[in-house]
Amino acid sequence: MKKSFFYLAFSLVLCVGLTGCLSHWFIETTSRLQVENATEDCTVKSVDIFSADSTSYVRWVDEQILPGERSRVVENDWVGNFRIRVNYTRSTDGSGKTLHYVKKMEVEGGSLFLKVESDEDSLSLKFR
Repeated sequence: MKKSFFYLAFSLVLCVGLTGCLSHWFIETTSRLQVENATEDCTVKSVDIFSADSTSYVRWVDEQILPGERSRVVENDWVGNFRIRVNYTRSTDGSGKTLHYVKKMEVEGGSLFLKVESDEDSLSLKFR
């Protein structure tokens, strides 16, 4: 009886070990982001994540979000500290020039909701 229990336990541990990293069962490594444009005069063009040395970026949300609208939910495998860049245009200046707003953020995995609001001269970002 003891021998069969040992083989059963060993087989179970071996199967579980082969399914992948056990930490994925406890820590969520996938991050989902949805962006709401709560401004009245700005169009969000994209949301980017910078590399640690700020030399390159990856586009996280590649979608034009008009005032009052929300983006689709975009999923990526990011966890850690990053710099986020929001590319936007202001309809009140009429130039069509793309402006950038950069902020540091911590991504812990799971679902993120980013609300983009407008002050007189710049944007503000609120995460929920």
